[in-house]
Parts: sequence; C-alpha cells; structure tokens
Amino acid sequence: MKRIAAALTAALCLFAAAAGLYWHDLRKLRDCRVELMYQNVDERNSCMEAMELVLGEQTIPVFGSSELFAAEDVAAFPRYLFRNGQSDFNMILIGRGYMQSIHHAVNAGALGPYVKNQKAVLILSPQWFTKAHLSPETYASRFSEEAYTAFMKNPAISGPLKKRVAERMEALLTADPAQLERIRNVRRVVLEHTLNLAERVEMGLYSRFTDLKAVHTLAKALKSTGTATPGAGAQEQVAVRELDFQALLPEAEAAGKRACTNNEYYIYDAYYDTYVRDALEQRKGSQAKDSYMDSPEYGDLRLFLDVCRELRIEPLIVSIPVNGTWYDWTGFPKEDREGYYQKIRDICEEYQVSLADFSGKEYEPYFLKDVMHLGWKGWVYVDEAVYQFYQNSAEE
Repeated sequence: MKRIAAALTAALCLFAAAAGLYWHDLRKLRDCRVELMYQNVDERNSCMEAMELVLGEQTIPVFGSSELFAAEDVAAFPRYLFRNGQSDFNMILIGRGYMQSIHHAVNAGALGPYVKNQKAVLILSPQWFTKAHLSPETYASRFSEEAYTAFMKNPAISGPLKKRVAERMEALLTADPAQLERIRNVRRVVLEHTLNLAERVEMGLYSRFTDLKAVHTLAKALKSTGTATPGAGAQEQVAVRELDFQALLPEAEAAGKRACTNNEYYIYDAYYDTYVRDALEQRKGSQAKDSYMDSPEYGDLRLFLDVCRELRIEPLIVSIPVNGTWYDWTGFPKEDREGYYQKIRDICEEYQVSLADFSGKEYEPYFLKDVMHLGWKGWVYVDEAVYQFYQNSAEE
C-alpha cells in the first residue's frame, strides 16, 4: 500500500508541475498573440492552442508551400505589408517547402473549429502536380502528428472522409514506421474502436503529452519581441481597406527591375547565378516530356475541398502560373500548361468554389521572382485577391 500511495503521490506531483508549466507557457503565448501571427514555423502551426489565438474574425488562414518563405525582399509579402500583425486584417500563413494539398487537408480539418469567419485560402503551385508526386521521405519530413490527431478528433468531419484521409496518410508515411503505427492507432481509436482500455489510456496520455509539449516548445522558441523582423514595432496600424493595391504595382515593378539585371527570364540575380547560369544550356529543352496533367495531387486537392465542404469553410483557390519565358526555354509544352490550368478551373467549378486564376500572367515580368516563387508583383495581386475574398464575406 505504501508503494502505491508513493506512486500516486509522485504522479500527482508530476501532473501538478506539468499543469503549472502549461498555464505559464499558455499565458506567454497569449501575451505574444500579435507576434505569433507571422511566425510561420512548425512549432506554431502544430500547436492548436496557438492557432486558436491567432485565428480571429479579421484573419484568414493561407495554406501554401515554399512561396510563404521565399519573399523576404518583397514589400508586398504579407508580413511586411500588414506590419507583422499591426493591421485590421491579417493573412495567417501556414506552410513551407514540400507541403501540398494533402498536408493542408489535414491542417484545414484540425483548424476548422478556430476559423471563425469560415474562410480559407490555398495557394497552388503547378510543380506539385507531377506524376512522381511526394516521396515517403519528403512527406514524413512535413507531417504534423498534432494536426493529424486534431483532424481525426474533429466531430464535424464524417467518418468516411476521415477514413479516406487516414488511408492516404498511411500510404504516404511509410518512411517513418514508428509514427505510422501511432497514426494507425489514432484511426483505431476514432474510427474502428478496436484498441483495448490500456491501449486507449496510453494513446490518450501520449496525445495530451504532445499537446503540452507543443505549447512548451513554442513558448520556449518564441522571440521575446518582434523587433528582429522588418516592419515590426510599427506605431500606426494599417487600415487595409484604405490600401490602393494597384498603386503598389509600379513600386513592385521597379523593385523587380532592380533585382533582375543579368538574365532575360525575370529571375532575380542571386538565384540565376546560383542555380541557373552554369546549367543554362543543359536545361534547354530538358522538360519537353514533362507534364502536370497526370498526378495524385488532383485527388489530394479534392480531399482538401471535401474537408472544407464538410466543415462549411469557403475556400479560395489561388492558381499560380509558371514562368512562361523560362518554361519555353526548358521546352515544357505550352499545351500541357494550359491543360493544367484548365483542370484547376474544372475542379473549382465542380466544387463551386472561388478561384483567383493568375494563369494569364505567365509572361508578366516580376509576377514571379524566379522559376516558381511569387515575386514583387505577384504578391500584390495575391494580397488583393485574398483581401477581396475576405471582404466579400465581411460585407455579407
């Protein structure tokens, strides 16, 4: 009896210490809510308590991939344009390189309870839509177990849709057997009810532990102030309704001209020198047999849209073009590019969702900054499209 009492006392002390640390860390996150808005890092995106703090009536989640990081010198990049949250409207950026539709289907499902205005944005990259698609190693490197568990626990998502997403996850996560087994157990708990009591308790404790760890890890990593990033510490809030997006375009074009001086492909100089110059002749015609018409990504995009539909979240799909001048050099067939853009239009029409279609800007200088990432003018156009999408709902 003494041993049992001692064990219970130790467990209670451990629980009390963990609870105290959790509430301390959570207060820190609440105190830094504005700073968190543009901390697009895994620690924030995997912490549901943090995402609940930053998602409000005047924010909109924007899902994407590497373009959410590859614009540190672009004035219209949301973090700068909206002054790190010193604004009456903010785009909450979620994603990094190699995150695609299937990651964001899970993210949308996890964050659904916190999306107060029932709006979300997904920025598509044509480069996602290859036949080879995501490798298991690449997928595992971007998988969030916390977001997946929150997705599976969301009661607003139907069992059949959870099963479809779970099957897709399990097919992709073969590079991490230990994590694969844990997410299979999540499915068994939520959908199949096949785990015994001890296994369910173990899963519950592990899930709670990861939640506590996510809060602590983010609180520990969070910068004490936002002054280390451009635009932080602004005294005056941006009134986005007063922004003239069209007036930003000449400035954006001028910035693009200053950055792109050593090539005819509208690729900024440092990128061209590092990744293109020495391989230019080798790249000529190298994509003549490539295609974006046949890819598992189309099914994953439908999964994202199905999740939004069940959660009654209205999505805006942003269709980004390729760099037409560069793709002509590499020989990627123009008919195939047009076919890809049309497939995106068809899917959006099928689901009756909004589409910001920028496919007609393949050849517009400075829309992109390299061979794939949004550039100086591109971010102006996307910011305006997202704000108009948000504003339309705000006025309804």
